[in-house]
Amino acid sequence: MLLNIDISQLAVLAPLLNSMALLIAMCGAWLLLATRWRQRLALDAARLTAIQSAGRRAGVAATQRIDRFFHGFGLGSLALACLLSWFSRLI
Repeated sequence: MLLNIDISQLAVLAPLLNSMALLIAMCGAWLLLATRWRQRLALDAARLTAIQSAGRRAGVAATQRIDRFFHGFGLGSLALACLLSWFSRLI
């Protein structure tokens, strides 16, 4: 039956969940760092070119929108990694 679970099988699951949490956390942290680096480069480029056209302003709005998405996704992945790590401690 599927409901008969041996305790020794659950002990193998905890390191697997912790490894998965570590991988997710590293990907989320890298995404946050890369987004911050990209924002910094865009800010430096905007300072160099003081004159902005209307098309450039539309590009800035799109960049801010994608940055918000990346921040949300990165923070969500860190939260998921935290939950997975917490769940693995319960096992």
